Amino acid sequence: MTVQFSNRPGAAWLCAISLILAALPTHRACATSASALEIELAELLPMAVARQQRERDQTASSPFRSSAWLAALPSITVSYLRSDENEGTDESEVSLNLPLKSPYRSARDTTLRQLQDQISSAETARRDLYFSGLLREVLWSARIAATRVHYSQLKIDQISALQARQQRLFEARSASRYSMLLLRHELTEARLVLAEQERELARWRDHYRQLTGATTLPHDITEAAPLADEAWQSHPALRILELNWARQQAVLAADSTRGEAWNLSLQAKRLDNPVFEENQYGLALEVPLSVFSVATQSTRSEWQAASRSYWQQRDELQLQLSRSWQALQVEARYLAERQMLLQESTGASRELLAETELLLGENELAREIWIRRVLQDLDTQADAAINELLIGQNRAMSRQAAGIPL
Repeated sequence: MTVQFSNRPGAAWLCAISLILAALPTHRACATSASALEIELAELLPMAVARQQRERDQTASSPFRSSAWLAALPSITVSYLRSDENEGTDESEVSLNLPLKSPYRSARDTTLRQLQDQISSAETARRDLYFSGLLREVLWSARIAATRVHYSQLKIDQISALQARQQRLFEARSASRYSMLLLRHELTEARLVLAEQERELARWRDHYRQLTGATTLPHDITEAAPLADEAWQSHPALRILELNWARQQAVLAADSTRGEAWNLSLQAKRLDNPVFEENQYGLALEVPLSVFSVATQSTRSEWQAASRSYWQQRDELQLQLSRSWQALQVEARYLAERQMLLQESTGASRELLAETELLLGENELAREIWIRRVLQDLDTQADAAINELLIGQNRAMSRQAAGIPL
């Protein structure tokens, strides 16, 4: 394509700028590439979890075993009594003692097993939420950094095009060196900014590789905002806290006097004297009268301390989650209002850019105003693009604060 430029400096500048602006892609696609379609957002969480926990032995079981009916280890009692009379009776006795779980203790153990399954499930949800938070931070930070790099590169390309056009005008003695020096300064500043932004983008991409093992970022990372106004109330951290408190109560109850074992003894006795020999067999059962529900002071004190600690932790956690949620809702409203203003500013900037064409001529001050207006117009577009990404990031972090994993 061949473009014919007018001899009038203002028209030449406008034509060059118009071509550059017309070539700008929409900011929605600026941070992605075709290869990003190869991976989906939903695939990242299993990848991150598997990568970070590959050295953990998931099949390792607890070293402790519990019996369904024994409260402690069995014991054997052996005794021998020798008479000091010539016609006396010697006694030999063997007793097998079995401490059995009381019905109350068995019920508490069943509760503990159920709670342990629920805690394991809640811990899985907490783990998924933790890695979801890491992924959300990396994905949105990388997308924002890539968008900044994209617009900085566009700015450099635009300045370079203006600089080349100004060089031709200078060689034709239609412009002075002032605009050339100004553009050279702007180009240097833009390259410095781009270098810093590329370093930031590389840092987030490296975090992404370490977290998932993948090099391709997903194309669509947007998430819907949580529906409930107080969605944080179902946060996994609250669920784990409640389950741990229930488990602690069950443990205290099982270890209380009501949970004391029933002692079953299987006995065998032999009586031996010069006249006769006799073998005796029997059993004995010792049942504590737990119907009175007498607890030790130490048990009462431990339960009260645990109760105070639970309610304190719950209050603090609820306040922390509520504050995080409210802060994100306030930020969401601010970003939505800011996006509207930025869109208005973008339109006004385009109109102002067209109006400043009338100032172009041999006036170097007017030419500087034009150059800065062109660059500012691109900065305004970049601000609008970044703010739209911040809105998407806010929705993702709202889901994180509500305890919703990827």
